[in-house]
Amino acid sequence: MWFFFVIVALILYGMLRGGVKFTSLLGGGRYGAYRQLATDFGGRYEPRGFSDPPTVSFAWKGATVRVGLAPLVPGQSSLPRTRVVIRFAEGIPFRLELTPTHRPSPPQPPKGTRTVRVGDSTFDRSFVIQANDPEMARDFLTAPVRWAIEGLAKLGPTGGMLVSINPERMLVQVDRNLGQFINLLAAAVRESLVIHDGLQVGVMARLAEGVAIVAAGPSATEDAGPPLCKVCGDSIGDAPWVICVSCLTPHHRDCWEFIGACSIFGCQGKSARPG
Repeated sequence: MWFFFVIVALILYGMLRGGVKFTSLLGGGRYGAYRQLATDFGGRYEPRGFSDPPTVSFAWKGATVRVGLAPLVPGQSSLPRTRVVIRFAEGIPFRLELTPTHRPSPPQPPKGTRTVRVGDSTFDRSFVIQANDPEMARDFLTAPVRWAIEGLAKLGPTGGMLVSINPERMLVQVDRNLGQFINLLAAAVRESLVIHDGLQVGVMARLAEGVAIVAAGPSATEDAGPPLCKVCGDSIGDAPWVICVSCLTPHHRDCWEFIGACSIFGCQGKSARPG
């Protein structure tokens, strides 16, 4: 009798070991691109269970990068979407939304932004750019950055890509599960880092220009008109507004909260008081 139990125990043990090995091999095969990415960038591979794809996080020039699939939201598209999210070490006074022209656009552009053209006819025909500062956007969207964006657009379906930047982070999304392919996931991350590096250079160069104050002579008070919000360009009017405590520039309260800082480049003010 004891011999029978020994045989059963050995069979169960073998099945257990085999199941663990199979699961490990399966996970390694399915998510090998993420493991390779973690190795290449000295990052952290973070499994999320047997059925959920993992994420990879690593440091890059003071920023924190996280790569994975976007979570599925009820009522929205169930297509897999690969995301690269880069959180900045320090906030920047800049917002931008960039999408291919074939991607459905929201009914209203992001508040405080306007359409930007960079002067590259091919790029301007292929992408829609909305930014709160057109000059900063042009400084940022240099040829290497544009090439990286075009490379990202080729990784997914037509119109299946976007770049979104706010004062705290940059989001790059490709509407495809790039984690199934080592070379494609790596390409998406490399192109995203090129965009990040170009953004930091462009923003810092713009901020370094400072603010020039030119004496234009006195003007009549009656001709001055109501103050304008430097984010949206509209009159302050009766809407709630705030004043930057550093340079005393007025902003709509919603516009201030939208960009997260003073809109006057060179000021870099982060605090405001009610107007």
